[in-house]
Amino acid sequence: MYNNRSERSCTAVNKTISLNTITSYYLSVLFSATLLFAGCASLTGGQSDVDGVPESRDFSCSYFYFLWGSHAEYEKRFPEALESYEKALVCDPSADYIKRKLPLLHIRTGDTDQAIDILEKELRLEPQDTARRTLLASVFIQQRKIQNAISQYEAILDYDPVNEEILFRLGALLSQTGSYDQARFYLLKVLKIDPNSYYAQLYLARIADQQGEAENAENHYLEALALNWSAELSQELADFYTRDRRYDDSIKVLRAALEKDESDEQARLGIVQALLAQDREEEAIAELSLAKKYSNTPENLSLILSRLYLKNGENQKAQDNLLAILEVSDSPQARYLLGLIYSNTGKFTDAVTVLAGIKPEQEEYEDAVFLRTKILNQTGQTDEALRLLEEDLAGEKSDLPLFYILAASLYQDKGESERSTALLEQALHRYPRDEQLLFEYAVQLERTDRLQEAIAVMQQVIEINPDNAEALNFVGYSWADSDQRLEEALAYINRAMQLKPGNGYIQDSLGWAYFKLGKFKRAREELLGALELLPEDPNIHDHLGDVYRALGQINEARASYLSALKRYDDEKKKDLVQKKIAALANL
Repeated sequence: MYNNRSERSCTAVNKTISLNTITSYYLSVLFSATLLFAGCASLTGGQSDVDGVPESRDFSCSYFYFLWGSHAEYEKRFPEALESYEKALVCDPSADYIKRKLPLLHIRTGDTDQAIDILEKELRLEPQDTARRTLLASVFIQQRKIQNAISQYEAILDYDPVNEEILFRLGALLSQTGSYDQARFYLLKVLKIDPNSYYAQLYLARIADQQGEAENAENHYLEALALNWSAELSQELADFYTRDRRYDDSIKVLRAALEKDESDEQARLGIVQALLAQDREEEAIAELSLAKKYSNTPENLSLILSRLYLKNGENQKAQDNLLAILEVSDSPQARYLLGLIYSNTGKFTDAVTVLAGIKPEQEEYEDAVFLRTKILNQTGQTDEALRLLEEDLAGEKSDLPLFYILAASLYQDKGESERSTALLEQALHRYPRDEQLLFEYAVQLERTDRLQEAIAVMQQVIEINPDNAEALNFVGYSWADSDQRLEEALAYINRAMQLKPGNGYIQDSLGWAYFKLGKFKRAREELLGALELLPEDPNIHDHLGDVYRALGQINEARASYLSALKRYDDEKKKDLVQKKIAALANL
């Protein structure tokens, strides 16, 4: 008489597995299992308890499902594997090696919450199971529940305080969350256990670097490098020295890396960076020329070399280098740089021709169109520039916000304000939250005497980017100039000054806001500061004349007005200043 539970399990196998779907692999497994265990019934021998084996454990059935699950897991059929392992546990609920499989499979199928439930249940039974706690911590990290993961590691250290792996894991996790002092505490414990722990030295170096402890960081980096030299760590140490402006030390480390592998391109580029930081361009050029011999990407190095030639004022060498690149590769970067050189040297036709070879899908296309537009406009070919921009705006992939702005600007320069405004409005239907488009549209509204609308649009810019200093200045100055919301105007302009100190236009706005508030001495101070930054700006001279007049300094007011008159091009503004000068005679 068979054990009833075993008999039902074996019957379930036959019902679950269709013979039509059994592969030769499964037949061989079934055959092997039959030979090994002589069938489901034979293991229990028909007894309820043989040699202490409980009635509820059916090893042959459990092993069969385990093999089935293992094969499904190997073939990455994880839901099937999970189902098989769960059936194996029905046959043998005490099979710990199968229990440990379940949370891993739940993780692989994306059900991390179920994995957590299983692990927490097992840990309530065996609270000192380090493997399960470590896995649970990993799942919490995956879910970004960092504090939960930290708690699991701390629980392990409560009963195993010198577990080196857990000490390191906790230190590394804390360092990644910015808890540097706590991280250092655990990592130093690792070093007490094992002074030759490479990763503890490395993490301590990075923590010291983050905390600005340069000497401490250097010591740990050098210890790590001595324990396990690598090109990557050499580069990291060199980067550390470069950030600390210890360029010669950076070069020394990278030279040592080149002694081990003279084809190490990153090391050579690091040396170039350190040389450039010291304005040693000639040495950097020589280093780059040498690097090209070993590089798998000589084109990239040639581009860097060309930029160096340009920076060094060696335009012809840069040009020759770029032409050499274009002989073997239609590089958009080379085309753009060459177009820039031609433009700067007055070869405008050549510039436009070479830039025209850059395609819309290439990263440099936007800059290339901008440069072509600038060249055509400067050479009196505004209509051609507009034709090219209109072609781009009609395309699906090239109707970029910048192109609308460029076209609108050209129409405005031609005196076609309505068309310029309409084009910007069309652009905003396409890109309603584009910061630069909104800014340009607000400026255009102000140009066409729609100031209140302009202010409203510029406030949208500030909503998108509260740190847009130009937008803050625009709104603040517009309010002050029209005697609106003067205290708010002052706050906006002060915020703009904080964002861009030393900006003469913003300082002029600040002086004008103080003038409108009746704080004439402070206004004079700010406007004199603005004039130092922008001595040729007629508006600042004009504003300063108004302040001097308010302070009763008539001679100074006249001198400022005359300076403004000399610098203004706008006839209407000249007439206004003339009237101010004439009015001084009556004071």
